[in-house]
Amino acid sequence: MHARSSGATVQAVPAAAHRHILYARIFCTSVLRRSPWFQRRDATVMRVSEPREIASGVVLMTAGSGPMAVNLYLVRSGSGWVMVDCGWAGSARPVLSAVEKMLGPGNAPAAILLTHIHPDHSGAAGVLARTWGIPVYVHQAELPMAAGRYIPEFSMPLDRWLVAPFLWSLPSRARRRMEAANDITDVVQGLPGSGEVPGLPEWVSVPAPGHTPGHVAYWRSKDGVLMTGDAVVTVNLNSLRGVLLRLPDLSGPPWYTTWNWKTSMDTVSRLAELGPRVLAPGHGQPLAMGVVPRLRAVATKEQAQRLALRRRTGGAPKAA
Repeated sequence: MHARSSGATVQAVPAAAHRHILYARIFCTSVLRRSPWFQRRDATVMRVSEPREIASGVVLMTAGSGPMAVNLYLVRSGSGWVMVDCGWAGSARPVLSAVEKMLGPGNAPAAILLTHIHPDHSGAAGVLARTWGIPVYVHQAELPMAAGRYIPEFSMPLDRWLVAPFLWSLPSRARRRMEAANDITDVVQGLPGSGEVPGLPEWVSVPAPGHTPGHVAYWRSKDGVLMTGDAVVTVNLNSLRGVLLRLPDLSGPPWYTTWNWKTSMDTVSRLAELGPRVLAPGHGQPLAMGVVPRLRAVATKEQAQRLALRRRTGGAPKAA
């Protein structure tokens, strides 16, 4: 069982043998990729897929492959474009090339919108924004994370078990260098509290906290398109087999990188209430059939598991 300090909730986790292998993989992707060496090396392996339009004016590209794959989107508004999420730090150069190929030389998105600040979704934001001369937008609650530093109150299980011990084992100069490489405070701005989305007048930002405190989804009501980041994904990231084989499975975020699991499941329920018809996730393939009932099933299943766990443990779990 695993208790999360930011909310009174406990969740069963994979078998111990699988956990150690899974943690090793996550450690490499989430900790070592903070280093400048990985950021330089990744440019040779973080290939970007061919663009694919999944809804009117919504173009999907995937940076990386296998366990490292993450989705980013280019969204058209009038004659301009906006990027939603942008991949790992090492994907910056391949993304620059892919966008130039799609939009034409000298053209760039008007802004980058982030669903949240995690290295697989925001890692390339600094390089892309500075190269294109454009702003990066996140929810106001994510802004403290923009400096690239470890913040205990924003931490997730992986941070507490691996990231923080690793960072504090480094010499202070090396730690500051890693933080500086991930600092995007010079280009980042808070999203309007009204829900308006800069550059995309037909869209609104929808608070989707849980995976991170300021996670958002982006919603276009006219045709029911919902870009969910990691609030909802369509690949199984909560088991070793699912991570390695990229098994299709609609679910909430990976628990080991989630700030507050209960809040994340409440978010799944609220997103279902929007009535989405096309789900564009941060990981996995877009979903365009039976979105609402499947979202409700995810939330209902987790709530039932949580209730059963409370009964087995003799009451409500305590926060760590």
